[in-house]
Formats: sequence, C-alpha cells, structure tokens
Amino acid sequence: MKDVTHTPLFESIMVGEIDGQPYDLHNDFQCIKIQLDPTDKKLQLRFTNDDFKIIIEFHQATITNFTIHPEKTSDSGTLDQFYRGRFKYNNNLHEMTAQGKYYYYLSLLEKDAIELFAKSVTLSLSRLNS
Repeated sequence: MKDVTHTPLFESIMVGEIDGQPYDLHNDFQCIKIQLDPTDKKLQLRFTNDDFKIIIEFHQATITNFTIHPEKTSDSGTLDQFYRGRFKYNNNLHEMTAQGKYYYYLSLLEKDAIELFAKSVTLSLSRLNS
C-alpha cells in the first residue's frame, strides 16, 4: 500500500512504485470501476491491466465535481491527470481545509473528471484474481 495523501502540490500521482512494483496508471492501466460508499465517505477507483489491479481509495471524501460522459470508447478508462492541488475559498487559494482535507483532481480521457476533498488517499496493488 502507498499513502499519497501528502504528495507535493501539482506533482503527478499517476506514475511511481507501490511496494517496489512500478506502476503507470496512464499507459498501463484502465479504470474499470468507480464506486462511492456514502456511509464511509469513501471513493474507490479500480484500475486493471493484464496482470495487476490498483485500487485508489479516497477516505472521508467530499466530491465537488463529477463529470462522466456515458458514451464509452477504448480510451475512456485511461487516466489522464491525477494530482493534489489548491482550491479557492473566500477568494484565496488554500492547500488544506480546516478539517484537514486536501483537494485532488482526476481526469480521464474523453473529458471525464472528478474533483474532491479527502482526508487521506491510498493506492494498493495486487495481482489479478488474488
């Protein structure tokens, strides 16, 4: 498991290592599922390739923008951007809310996008069918 909660501002979270295993969410994985658990306030995105699955979990999530186009193409599950950014509040840019939540931006090809606040963000990697 990899905690990416405190990734530096605007640094891409799409490429890196999880437990010594390199990953590239843009080139090597497709998003196959997006699920929100309103009770636990957890947003989960599931990505797969031929061998592995990666699950991104946003804990204590509050979604501020959710744009999904129902027409799907072969590229529509490709993650294009994923980073921690700033948000505007009272005409000022902030990195963190008073409740300790950070702001994250995700976009997939075909103009699908999610923006949200989250207290923590983790990535877990495992073999398919495990």
